[in-house]
Amino acid sequence: MVEEEIISILEESGALSSNEIEKELKLRGINIRARTVRYHLKKLEERGLIKRNSNGKAELTEEGLRELKRKSAFERLGEFSERIEYNVYFCNFDLYTSTGLVPTNIAFIDKDDFEKVINTVNEFSEFPYLVSNLITVIDEKERIGNATVENGKFALGTISNTIFDVILRAAGVNTYPEYAALLSIEDMQPKGITELISYVGTTLSPGQLFLRSGLTSVSSIPNSGRGEIIVAIRSFSRYAMDIARRELELAESKGFGGIIKMLHPADRRFGLPAGSRARLIVSAGLNYLAPLYESGISLDIRVNEFFVDYKEFRNPDDYI
Repeated sequence: MVEEEIISILEESGALSSNEIEKELKLRGINIRARTVRYHLKKLEERGLIKRNSNGKAELTEEGLRELKRKSAFERLGEFSERIEYNVYFCNFDLYTSTGLVPTNIAFIDKDDFEKVINTVNEFSEFPYLVSNLITVIDEKERIGNATVENGKFALGTISNTIFDVILRAAGVNTYPEYAALLSIEDMQPKGITELISYVGTTLSPGQLFLRSGLTSVSSIPNSGRGEIIVAIRSFSRYAMDIARRELELAESKGFGGIIKMLHPADRRFGLPAGSRARLIVSAGLNYLAPLYESGISLDIRVNEFFVDYKEFRNPDDYI
């Protein structure tokens, strides 16, 4: 029990000392001393589930992460929606001043592909279904959050569509993540939803599942006007629609895009299941990375796991 909690804590918080783990365990109702924590850490290290970093702190190994996922798959159903809620709570982006931390999708990529990646991203920077055309690039050995970019790689960051949850929460509108979906585009216009995944029924990012399954065709849209993009569907109180509309219009004036439609509960367009709350359909932040994936570039994508200061984002052509 204690060792499972320690593994869970390290997965959530990154590398920690035994004293720091002791404090986290107490928050979970487990009162043991740091000395006992060190005993359990030693056992976990012998099993290859943790290792010590250069500062002597404990962190999970790849085997430790696999062990955590094997034992808690059922318990982790809906985990991604909880991550969204955490991001909304943690991010302090201010739409009115365009300052603060924004939820960010990060792709770790081989440096040999840098030129191709930046050129592709730059070509898609005017794509009408982007949350934002701004990107950030983190070089090898540089840190982002609790991670360090490996030698021979760089990290490409794009703004997550969770930014809209952050913006609306600041205005007093609480959103709930319902579905990720594939949206069919024809003649550059949204036509209908073809696939749905509920956030409640998965332990992974539903949008990333669509991408990995090869179901997107974002890269074909600029030339043919047809393709499939990923969208996120949020619900919120119908009584807050006017407030939400005002904030989203301001967001668009500040350079945020990809807002597909706001639907009244009685609006049955797009074939969504009936509900009593208003819905917001927005393009997923992953659509900016989709053309890279579709072209065969190897991407290690982390969705909504990092927070980056908005001032770190630039236009893609700044990196050319």
